[in-house]
Amino acid sequence: MAETDQKLPRHLGAAAAAYRAERDRRQPLSTGAPNGNGRPRSGNRPRDKGELESRRASDIKATKIVWLWPGRFARKKLGVIGGQPDEGKSLITLDMAAAVSRGREWPCGEGRAPLGNVVILSAEDDAADTLVPRLMAADADLERVEIIQMVRVYEKDTPDLPPQATGERRMFSLLDDLKLLERKIEDIGDIALIIIDPLTAYLGVKKMDSYRTSDVRGVLAPLAELATKRNVAIVSVMHFNKNSSITNAINRISDSVAFVAAARHAFVVMREPNTKQRRLFLKAKNNLAADTKGLAYGIEARLVADDIIAPNIVWETEHVTISANEALATAESGPTEKSALAEAIEFLKDKLANGPVPATEVEDHAKALMISARTLRRSRKALGVATEKPGLTEGWIWKLPAKTGDEDGQSPEGGQQR
Repeated sequence: MAETDQKLPRHLGAAAAAYRAERDRRQPLSTGAPNGNGRPRSGNRPRDKGELESRRASDIKATKIVWLWPGRFARKKLGVIGGQPDEGKSLITLDMAAAVSRGREWPCGEGRAPLGNVVILSAEDDAADTLVPRLMAADADLERVEIIQMVRVYEKDTPDLPPQATGERRMFSLLDDLKLLERKIEDIGDIALIIIDPLTAYLGVKKMDSYRTSDVRGVLAPLAELATKRNVAIVSVMHFNKNSSITNAINRISDSVAFVAAARHAFVVMREPNTKQRRLFLKAKNNLAADTKGLAYGIEARLVADDIIAPNIVWETEHVTISANEALATAESGPTEKSALAEAIEFLKDKLANGPVPATEVEDHAKALMISARTLRRSRKALGVATEKPGLTEGWIWKLPAKTGDEDGQSPEGGQQR
């Protein structure tokens, strides 16, 4: 009787011994190669196409979470920032990039960023006129920021010759190009943060169904493994879905909850209900930290070079207590749009107060303040802004409409109103 059986009650020990004897008679253990767990494989069992990888919990050394942004984004993990267009999602990621590139303090006394390098994949913003000016506005160390643009295609390797570039360039794909990304991480070294903006732009062309949970997990699982292997935080940007009636922040990010489910942290950005300029950065999900308070921020325009204006995040110094779900429940499309329009009207009044301004200057300044083209057009119509082209060689200008006597505080006859 085995030693372990002797520790059992007599009737149980005998039963265990009988069971093992019958098992060994029917399936004698092979003396060949062990399986992945170091245990012998059954001799008469057909060989499988693969085997499960596993580790005993007792063989795994416990480690602590290493934070990039304490309580918000951890290294070795996936994070998501979701929200509507023009609310500052991308600006927050660039502010994070600047903080890491300088080893700068996080807002509201939440600790200090580790000094390291940053990789950015941005499918929607041009590097020269958008990303770099915004990084400059955030005071990033540009030497520590690498912007991935395209994948250069090579011909198939031959035994005797190095691969030759075909001249073809294509979009980076999380399905096909993770090895290239890992190689870039090795080449640069000391990478602490990878930004993917937006995540859905890098899922490949017609290669997966972003509504299908299994497809999403099939893409994000290798990405999460890369984050773990290379000790980097990966933060991706996602847009809200179109269903504005949803008040659960997790369900509002993207059309498939699988994206948020795969991430360990998810935050949403939104305009504070019933305000013009104040925006909120609120937790939707955080599996690795206790509840964290929200942050409030504004967006200001900064002159970063001659004739180059770029927007920048300005964090408030105090936390906010409203939750993401509470904010979504309070904010409806009507008040939010109204506040955005009011902000644009106020901007146009200030911009044109001293006389006509070139249309391109107005549009560039509005873009820097995250005022959408649609909202700018509506504000121009609301104010009755006039557009003129002074000459054949000159560009269009915008100007406020001429004031009437009433608006000047004068009566139609020219007398002062009381």
